[in-house]
Amino acid sequence: MTLALVLHDWRLVERIVGLTNRLGCALTRLDLHLRDRLYHATIDVTGPPDALRRLDAQLTRLLNDDKEMSR
Repeated sequence: MTLALVLHDWRLVERIVGLTNRLGCALTRLDLHLRDRLYHATIDVTGPPDALRRLDAQLTRLLNDDKEMSR
């Protein structure tokens, strides 16, 4: 699974890495760039299908919280 994310807070990357490991997935690539006060991240994740589905659900909540906090 490849994630292309735009984040307002770099600490979310730490949370995503921890969440990935906790759910039994593995990061195979992490690129992070700061542009216009936003963090642009490209993350490749591998793992069992169930773990990837759980990760996707958790990321949706996490990213929605990021959007709400940035307003």
